[in-house]
Amino acid sequence: MSEAFVTFREALEAVLVVGILMRYVPMLQRAYVWGGVLLAVVVSLLGAWMLHAVASANALWEIGLSFLAAVLLLYMVVWMRKRAAAESRYLQGVAQQGEGLVLLFASFSAVAREGLETVIFLRALWHMQAGLSWVGGIVGLLVAIGLGLLVFGFARKVPLRKFFNLSSILLLLIAAGMASYAVHELLELLEGRYEWATALAEANAWSILPPKTSVEPKWAWAYAYHAGQYFPPLHQKGWIGAFLHALTGWRASMTWAEVGIWLVTFLGGLWLWRRAAPKA
Repeated sequence: MSEAFVTFREALEAVLVVGILMRYVPMLQRAYVWGGVLLAVVVSLLGAWMLHAVASANALWEIGLSFLAAVLLLYMVVWMRKRAAAESRYLQGVAQQGEGLVLLFASFSAVAREGLETVIFLRALWHMQAGLSWVGGIVGLLVAIGLGLLVFGFARKVPLRKFFNLSSILLLLIAAGMASYAVHELLELLEGRYEWATALAEANAWSILPPKTSVEPKWAWAYAYHAGQYFPPLHQKGWIGAFLHALTGWRASMTWAEVGIWLVTFLGGLWLWRRAAPKA
């Protein structure tokens, strides 16, 4: 589910950039815009391949990537809230100039930025969730393209501000989950090597909902069955808990360090996001 939110938000930003450029660019110059988009897609795919090769080589790379993804998500959410109007005016000015290479660079830089951010975020989610829902990611992408077509292709009024505000809150939750999971993995890696890491790893805020080896037949439908164990609905491997884990990083066993970094990331990000609101 979190994949859908990430690809929706990132793709929507890229679609809006391309839409603004296409609205103001003369017909003969639009090939430069599409050229920049295609080049950005190629660069993003190449970045995904390189990141997979590097991050898979060492656990520390994965942990560092989770921290980086959380920070980038926070920065992106706050930056877009603060700079959206100015960015739109800049793109309109670039489009009205109609210079080919400038248009190519503008579309390439905007789409490549969103594409590479998406690569980093999805890789971090892959590590956190031990896999990805490609269906969710594709759905998010298609919804963003559909909204872009409604706005620029059919001149429909769409409450984009509401979409951005809601997706910003959801992305802050995802960023907090990424940061919390990175702390979990770091403590797991260092536990037993350093006393402070062992102490933090053993300081549980809660440890609830343990899996069972058997359940009453009448309640079996409520449990998720994995590798010979039955997981309660709110466990991160349960039906409901898996959704909460994907969206917020929730786990049935969390340390105070993980809870603390989750709260700092989410509440701090929310505060920065509210402060970045454009003044009326």
